[in-house]
Amino acid sequence: MDIIRTLHLCHRFVTKDGDGKVISSKDALDDVNLSIEEGSFTAIIGRNGSGKSTMARHLNALLRPTSGTVLVDGMDTADESRPLAIREKAGMVFQNPDNQIIASVVEEDVAFGPENIGLPPEEIWERVAQSLESVGLSSCRYMSPERLSGGQKQRVAIAGIMAMRPSCMILDEPTAMLDPAGRKSVMDAVKKLNAQEKVTIILITHYMEEAAMADRIIVMDQGRPAADGSPGEIFSDEEKLDRLHLSLPPAVRLAHELQRRGIGLPDGIIDADSLVQALTGVLCRK
Repeated sequence: MDIIRTLHLCHRFVTKDGDGKVISSKDALDDVNLSIEEGSFTAIIGRNGSGKSTMARHLNALLRPTSGTVLVDGMDTADESRPLAIREKAGMVFQNPDNQIIASVVEEDVAFGPENIGLPPEEIWERVAQSLESVGLSSCRYMSPERLSGGQKQRVAIAGIMAMRPSCMILDEPTAMLDPAGRKSVMDAVKKLNAQEKVTIILITHYMEEAAMADRIIVMDQGRPAADGSPGEIFSDEEKLDRLHLSLPPAVRLAHELQRRGIGLPDGIIDADSLVQALTGVLCRK
């Protein structure tokens, strides 16, 4: 079952002067037709200006189409009466967690969303406890967010969305401002939410290693999908990625070089773990 569908989605950014005269316009999305299956993990990648972040903002009604349609669990994002319902179904996590954290205590921040939709206190605090446990931050419940690392803050932001019980979570470059340890902690939490909580994940990222964790990768270029497939399928076409100004993950690049040098590695290597497994298999055959 599809939780999100876009039908001939187009978006044009228009700049006007003080008199309302159009001085510039840019097509950010051009006739995009996509379906996202419920429970899936999809990564959207592309160079700067490819349209991936504009796409993300359409998926929870932060932007409305210039033309075409976006459906979230059957709800049309152009319907001005539905934004709250859509955002309860498809939550959004942004790059900078400091822009999403508003309370002085972690549990109060996670409780903010459920309080705003009028849930009874006992259900709010039950959701807070469950959400913090889901992202591995139960021990930080009574702490100030100011005392947390960047990765922990981002996980608090994710917990705040999780407390709304969304079916889908859209993460717009959530690790862009984090160090490697912070990126790992956030991605571990995201993978757990998808695998254990069955939350549909849509990850916008410029880290190819993160994209490799997804079931499906969509490559955006000039406002439309230029490639769509599993990580193994996307990473197998190095020439196409080069044309799209994208680089393979280091482990995949190394695997391709070893194959060119005659090492009998299988196709479909997508990360360091699968490379090690493939090399072990080669060595065991000798």
